[in-house]
Amino acid sequence: MNSALNEAVHDFRILRENPLINIKISKKKEEKKALKFFTLSQTERFLNQVKTPVKNAKYSHSIQYYVLFTLIARTGLGIGEALALTWDDINLKDGELTVDKTLIYPLNTQPYMSTPKTQSSYRTIKLDDHTVSLLKKHRVNRHEVVLMYTNYVQPENNIVFFQHDEGKWLKTNVVREYFKEVCKRANLPVLSPHALRHSHAVHLLEAGVNIKYVSERLGHSSIKTTADKYLHVTKKIEDQAMEMYLRYVQ
Repeated sequence: MNSALNEAVHDFRILRENPLINIKISKKKEEKKALKFFTLSQTERFLNQVKTPVKNAKYSHSIQYYVLFTLIARTGLGIGEALALTWDDINLKDGELTVDKTLIYPLNTQPYMSTPKTQSSYRTIKLDDHTVSLLKKHRVNRHEVVLMYTNYVQPENNIVFFQHDEGKWLKTNVVREYFKEVCKRANLPVLSPHALRHSHAVHLLEAGVNIKYVSERLGHSSIKTTADKYLHVTKKIEDQAMEMYLRYVQ
């Protein structure tokens, strides 16, 4: 309407002025969705449930999902970043992991490798000793299950996580469904694997870790992105900081 009236004024000279020029339409305030994450105890319960043997499970000796979910929970990787990993990306000696790609796996189509969302998504993440130990066990466990199960296919390349029956990239939707089943068995809110990334960030902030470090670890483009996303935690940190300051000056 505004464009049409502007043309009526300037192009066709039908009107002397645009009656809409001073009208401002207020934007509807978007409601922020509640951030979904697990508390520290819920995360522990979830991971314990993952490694608990399930009766009649097809590949019960495999620890792949336990390693995958633990890795995300302790690094804050996105699910696509985790599934895109190759062993060349992981330096177990120095305890570091490099993120320089992400796996895109659209439903019912072929997967493909993509670059990270932003320049800041390219990053090197420090791994804790427990995660390094698990990754070492996973590398050995992969070879064990190949010998143990006839249907277990050795991966076609150097990927860390893969489909047991095909030896190809692990499907994102399969991981999501498995995640939901574990949530139900553990009597937890049924969330998605991305909740583990949020959980990692929340736990770091609750532990008092500098927000700049958290932002860089998650690969956010700015500290503001981190602060806005985890506002409920950063508000708690601000309140605690003010309490510490008041105790100091009194």
